[in-house]
Amino acid sequence: MLTDLQKRKLTRYFHVYDIDRDGRVGPLDFERVLENVRVLHHLETDSPDYQSLREGFMARWDTLRWWADRDGDGGVDLDEWLEYWDELLGRGPRYEEELVSLLSRLLSLFDHDSDGVLGPDEFVDFYGVYGLSPALARSVFAELDANSDGVISKSELEEIGHQFYRGNDPDAPGNRLFGPY
Repeated sequence: MLTDLQKRKLTRYFHVYDIDRDGRVGPLDFERVLENVRVLHHLETDSPDYQSLREGFMARWDTLRWWADRDGDGGVDLDEWLEYWDELLGRGPRYEEELVSLLSRLLSLFDHDSDGVLGPDEFVDFYGVYGLSPALARSVFAELDANSDGVISKSELEEIGHQFYRGNDPDAPGNRLFGPY
C-alpha cells in the first residue's frame, strides 16, 4: 500500500508525464517527449538512431499501457497510475528491473559527454523534455547532488531513485527528483 508521501510524489510524477494536461498519460504524451528528445539530439526522423529511440519510447508506453490501463480506454489516469506503482513497488525483481531501466535510459539520453555522470546542464535537458523549467532543474539538481561535487553519479542516481520510489523519509532529497510535490 502506498504511503501518503509516495502518493504525493507519484502524483507529481504523473503530472510530469501528462504533457498535454488531459488527466491521462497516453501515447501522445510519449510522442511529445520523444519529439523533444529528438530535437535535443538533432535527430532526423528517418535516422536509425531516431527509429531506435522511438521503438524504446513506444515499448515503454506499451508496457505501461499493458500493466496500468485497467479500463482499456487507451490511457492511464491517475488512479490507474497509482495502482500500477503500488503493485510495481511491492514486487522486488520487477521494481529493480524498472528502476535499472529508467536510470539507464536517463543516463543514455542525457549524459551528452558520455562521462557516466549528469552535470547541471544535462539535468536541465532532462527537465526540458518534460517542459519543466531550467530554474527548477538547477534548484533540484543542487539538492540531489549529495556530495556537492557538481555532478550526479550513477550511484547517486540509484540512491535518488530508491528515495523517490520507495522512500518514506520526507527529508530525503530524492523525493524531489521530479520537482516539488
